[in-house]
Amino acid sequence: MPQLFDPVDVVTTPELTISEYFGNVATKDANFSACHVKITGACEEPWQTPVFDEYVMIESGEVHLQHADGTTIVKGGSGVFLPAGFRVKWVFPGPCTYIPICTPAFSPDNVNREEGDVQPKESKGEMSVIDPVDVVKVDTLTITEFFGNVSSKDSKLSACYATVTEKCAEAYQAPDFDEYVLVLKGEIHLEQTEGTTVVGEGKAVLLKAGERVKWTWPGPCIYIPVCLPAFTPDNCHREEEEGACKDKEAIEKLHALHKD
Repeated sequence: MPQLFDPVDVVTTPELTISEYFGNVATKDANFSACHVKITGACEEPWQTPVFDEYVMIESGEVHLQHADGTTIVKGGSGVFLPAGFRVKWVFPGPCTYIPICTPAFSPDNVNREEGDVQPKESKGEMSVIDPVDVVKVDTLTITEFFGNVSSKDSKLSACYATVTEKCAEAYQAPDFDEYVLVLKGEIHLEQTEGTTVVGEGKAVLLKAGERVKWTWPGPCIYIPVCLPAFTPDNCHREEEEGACKDKEAIEKLHALHKD
């Protein structure tokens, strides 16, 4: 059965709230963390050189990322990948919301913040700004891939921003990947032979690889599905089902995108 979790506000300041849905605090998972971050006013973070890979989905606003080669501005609707060992300073000129995903999971010890008068650490790798791709777009459901086999050519992890506009349902599937889901608005009903799991707004759910499940949405919903390894049309093992929100044309497009 799916595992439900309550997010934990791990940081709360007048300008910043970080709600951890998965990670060392919320789920006791040292391998993976995912948060929803809300910035309400201009602020900045100290320089840091994390030992984790960080996949960042900018939901709204913008972030200015300072690094050895200058400043990169990443605006709402874009993604940015920061490899482990990349030295960076986060600056927020105003309100911003974003979803940071870290592998392994974030901790205060592995972020290597440069508090006080500290000599800069050596920087490794290069950041990548990603243009998301609408991999599914039907009347009731849009799935925008920020990271994965289509948008970033990454088979290790996929992360999407999914928007449901009205009541609908998908076909049964039994994926080969673990799926970590953050529900930002609305709710998801996960149907299985053993029963139905209701995942409400502001909740997290983990579906382990091999779980056969049917996704249904009783109304509008926004959620973030993160798959390890990355989603493909072949590794989700979707069953044919009449009335599913992804029609034949949408499935054919999905397969074509993954062949490019």
